This record gives sequence, structure tokens and C-alpha cells, in this order.
Amino acid sequence: MLDLAEALGLKIHSALWDGAGRVPYMLIETYDFRKITLDGAPCIFAEPRGDIPPVQTLLRNIERIREVEPLPVVLKLNGLSGERRKALIEARIPFVATEQIYLPFLGVALSERLYAEPKPREKLMPSAQLVLFSYLYQNGERMYTSGLADKLGLSAMQITRAVRQLQKLNLLEVSKEGVKVVVSGRTNHRALFEGANTYLLDPVREIIYVPRNERTQGLPYAGLDALAELSMLSAPFATTRAYYNRTDKLNGENSLTDREKQIRVEVWKYPPAVLSANPNSADPLSVIVSLRDERDERVEQAIEEALANMWR
Repeated sequence: MLDLAEALGLKIHSALWDGAGRVPYMLIETYDFRKITLDGAPCIFAEPRGDIPPVQTLLRNIERIREVEPLPVVLKLNGLSGERRKALIEARIPFVATEQIYLPFLGVALSERLYAEPKPREKLMPSAQLVLFSYLYQNGERMYTSGLADKLGLSAMQITRAVRQLQKLNLLEVSKEGVKVVVSGRTNHRALFEGANTYLLDPVREIIYVPRNERTQGLPYAGLDALAELSMLSAPFATTRAYYNRTDKLNGENSLTDREKQIRVEVWKYPPAVLSANPNSADPLSVIVSLRDERDERVEQAIEEALANMWR
């Protein structure tokens, strides 16, 4: 481990973190915690006991730790590959590893002696998310944008703006072959998806409960129902479907009053099955994004299983 005191010229104090007993048991099993003060600025060091979790899981874990004590959380690592380092930096996850330091909060901490919440990151437009997921679902390292407008039900201008945003956020590289526009990822598909986590748009606009009828029964599955199709997760009792229509509003209630007569419907910001290999279910990546704030360990494990199966 790099000597921070020597590398940064800081006064460093280390102690056991008294908040460790208040985090979920899963995190106690996953990390060793210390409270570190860097020249007067406190933070929490979390050292994984085994393999480094995926970036998406790390972000959820850090959020839970900061719910106990709102301080910067720094990963203490013994080794780090170049690909993993890039993914952590893109997700703005602080870390200290052998001869490597990434502490984005430190400048603020040293100058103001406090930790300021980062500004909310820009979110992808629905069209940009569809283009990004289109790239992630195909196996190659390059994708032509021609034909995407018809496939996704978008205009050529929307595709142009979507590609421009993905390029601006350094998620996809853009080049040309003659008049054709080509996009390519900067990392492999799994790392790209995890690195894009903070930019990803929750596809669910609102949740309503509507009567079971022929119309709602024809909607694609979403939520935990869709995740159950992708993993070993048991399907929930209450059925969840996804609905999208720019002109026809689906009316329902804000709460469930009768499980036998109602189903849970997620009103989406873009067509839920336009990228799905199964027309009866919303596309897997969008389902995973819609569930990323779930606090159930079984759901987290099912998401990890689905992602592992997607990019073996």
C-alpha cells in the first residue's frame, strides 16, 4: 500500500470506525473499515476482504455506508488493473492502491475542511440511453448508427443528438466511414455499462396500479418479474408490467388496493421492449437500471447474475 503521508505530505490519523456496527451485515462481511483523517479531513476507508465488487455494486455499497455517516468513502486496494482503475475513476469512486491514488474529494477537503456533496451528474436522454444499450446488446466493438432511427422509433435528429451526448460524456467514441457514422466503446461492454452508471436514466416515470384486463395483460413484464426471467430470483406475487405511450395515458391508482384485481404498472420514459429479444418483457439493461436502488440482497445478487450471464 502506498504511504499516503509520504506521497501527499499529509498528517494522517487512523482509527476503527465506530459506525461499522450500523451498516448492513452484508457489508460487514464484505469490507474491513477504518476511519482515516487526512490532514484534518475525515473519510472512511473500506478494504474489500475478497474480490473487488462490480462498480454498480460498489456505488450502492458506498451509498449505504454514507447513510450511516456522510463522509467520503475510499476503497483501500492491494492491486488494481488498468481497466478496473479506469472504471472506478469514471464512476468517481475514490481509491488508494499500490502506487495509485484517486481522491477527488481531497482538494475540497483540504481547502474547506469539509466534504461537499458532488453536483448531480447529467443524465442521459431517453434516446441516448437507447443508443447506448443498442451498442451494449450487440457483440462487436463497433456499431453503425444507420438504421437505428427506424429500429428505435426515433428521428434522425434524435439519433444525432443522442450520439453527440454519448460522445460528450466520453461513453462512446464516434468516427466516420465515408458518410456512415460509427460508434465504439472505450472499454468492454460490462465495464462500459458500469462506468455509465451515474449517467443512466431511470426508465420508470411513475408507478400506478390498474385493473387486470385484456389490455394490461398484453403489456411486457418489467421490474422483479422481468428480473426473475433473467436469474434464479423467484417472481413476486404482484405482477409488474411496463407501459409507454406518448399520446394515450393509462389511468390508475397510486396504491395497491386489491392484489387479485390489480397489477403494478410502470409508466416508462421510452418503449420498454424496443430492444428486448423477448417482446413479452422489457429489455434486461433497462430493467436492471430501474431496480438499482433496491435494497434487497436477493435482488442485488439476481442483478449480478443477469449481468454475468449477459457478458460471459
